Amino acid sequence: MLDWLKTAFRRQAAADRAVAAAAAAESASARHAAAAQQRAFAAAQLNRLTESWRVVSDTIADELRNDLDALRARSRTLENNNDFLRRYLDIVETNLIGEAAPALISYADDAPGRPDTLARKAIQSAWAAWGERGTCETSGQIDFTELCHAIVRGTARDGEALVLEHVAARAGNAYGYALQLLDVDRLATRFNRPASPGVTAVVCGVEIDERGRPIAYHFQTGRLSSASTAFERVAADSVLHRFVHQRPEQKRGIPWGHAAMLSMHYAGEFALSAIMAAKYGADHLGFFTTADGAPPPIGDESADEPGARIVTSAPGTWDTLPEGTTPVAIESRYPNEVFGPFMTSMYQRMSAGLPGANYPELCQDYAAVNYGSLRGATLSSRDEWKKRQHWFATAWLSPIFRRWLPLAMASGAVRLPNGSPLPLAKLDKFLAHGWRFRGWDWIDPAKDIKAAADSVALGVNSRTRIAAARGVEIEEIFDDLQQEKALAQQYGVSLPELGGAGQSSAATMPDPEDEAKSQ
Repeated sequence: MLDWLKTAFRRQAAADRAVAAAAAAESASARHAAAAQQRAFAAAQLNRLTESWRVVSDTIADELRNDLDALRARSRTLENNNDFLRRYLDIVETNLIGEAAPALISYADDAPGRPDTLARKAIQSAWAAWGERGTCETSGQIDFTELCHAIVRGTARDGEALVLEHVAARAGNAYGYALQLLDVDRLATRFNRPASPGVTAVVCGVEIDERGRPIAYHFQTGRLSSASTAFERVAADSVLHRFVHQRPEQKRGIPWGHAAMLSMHYAGEFALSAIMAAKYGADHLGFFTTADGAPPPIGDESADEPGARIVTSAPGTWDTLPEGTTPVAIESRYPNEVFGPFMTSMYQRMSAGLPGANYPELCQDYAAVNYGSLRGATLSSRDEWKKRQHWFATAWLSPIFRRWLPLAMASGAVRLPNGSPLPLAKLDKFLAHGWRFRGWDWIDPAKDIKAAADSVALGVNSRTRIAAARGVEIEEIFDDLQQEKALAQQYGVSLPELGGAGQSSAATMPDPEDEAKSQ
C-alpha cells in the first residue's frame, strides 16, 4: 500500500512538472510574440489607442465610388460658407493663371536656328483671336482666360474638370473648334462594372480598355442630384477630363483640399461657436434670482411682451432690488486669452493640407513672421505653383492647341500677313510650341536683380530665362526698349545706355539754357 502511494505521488509530481514546463514554454512564446510586436512598425500596432485607425486598404476605385460625391459636395459647401477655402481657391486662380491666360509661344522653324517669324506670328495671332469671348467657348459668355480660371478653380474644388469639344460646324466659329465646360457632377460616379469577355470595365463612370485608357464617359441624363440609372455614353476622343493623379489606377480626381477639409470645417464651427458665446456674454449682463423662482417685479411692463419686465441701464443710476431678489452676473469665457493661439494652431494645420498655400498668405496673418521666414514660405509656395503650372500646360493647354491648330488651318483661319493660309502639309512644323505662364516679382528687388546680373555675367544664366521666370518674353522686352529709344529720340530725351553701371535709370532732360545757346 505504501509503495502504491509513493508511485502515485511521483506520477503527480511528474505531471505537475510537465504542466509547469508547458506553461513556461507558452509564457516564453507569448513574450517572444510580444517582443516581435515591439520590433514591428509602431504605426502598424493594434491596441486600444489605434483601434479607430484603418488597417484595411481599399482600391482607389472603391474609395472614390463610396466617397467622391460626398467629398465634392462638402468641398462646394466650404467654398460657399468657409472664408478660408474661398480664399484658397482665389489663390489658386491667381497663381496658376493670373490676370491673363498663359501665352502661346510658337517655335515654328524653317531649319534649326532659323525661326519662321511670319508663321509664328500668324499662329500666335490666330490663337489670340480664337481665345476671345464668343469664339472659344460655346456659350459665348466667357473668353479663354475666364475658361482657364474656371478649369483650375473647379479642379482645386472638385478634384477634376470636364470639357466637351465641339468641332467643324458644331463649333459655331471660323476656326472649327470650340469648348464647352461641363459640371463634373454629370459623370456617373456610382456606375461601375467589372470587365468580362466582350465587355469593357467602367470605373466611376469612366469606361476603360484593358490598358486602363479611357474610351468613353457615362453621363447622367436626369437631374444632377437624382439617383437616375439612365446614362449617356460619350466617346473619350471628344471629352477632356483632367485631374492630378495621386495613386496608380486612379480614374477620377480628388479635391485638392481633401486633407484639410475636416480641420477647416471644425475650425469654422468652433470659431462660430466662440463668436456666439462672446455675443451672448456681451448681450446678457446677468440674472435675477428669487427664493420661489418667480420673476421679480423689476422695471416696467413691456408693451409687446405681456408678463415680462424690462430693466434698462443708464449712467448714474442706482437700482433697488425687491426683498428676496439676488443678482447673479454672467461670467463669459469668450473672448479669452487662449482663443487666438488655439485658432492659429488650427489654421496652420489647415494651411499645411492645401497645396501651394502658406499660412501667412492664406490667413492674412503677418504679425509673427519676419523677412526670412516669409521669403522661405513664399519661395516654397512658388515652387508648388510652378509644378501645377507645368501640369496645367501638359494636361490642358497643349492638348487643346494640338486639336485646335489642324482644324483652324483646315478652315483657313490661320493666315500669313499676305493673306495666304498656312499649308496643312507642314502641320508638324507648326505644332512646335511652348507656354509662358505668369511669373512673380522679386521678393528683394535690389539683391535679386544684382544676383541675376551676376549670373548672366558668369555665363550660368540668360536674360531669356530671367525674363521667363517673371512671366515676360524677352522679345517683348526688346521691343519695348526699341520703342522707348525711338520715342526718346523723337522728343530729344537722353536715355542711359543699356547695362550701364552706376548710371541713373531716370531719363535726363536737356537743359533749356544749353538749347538756347546752341541756337
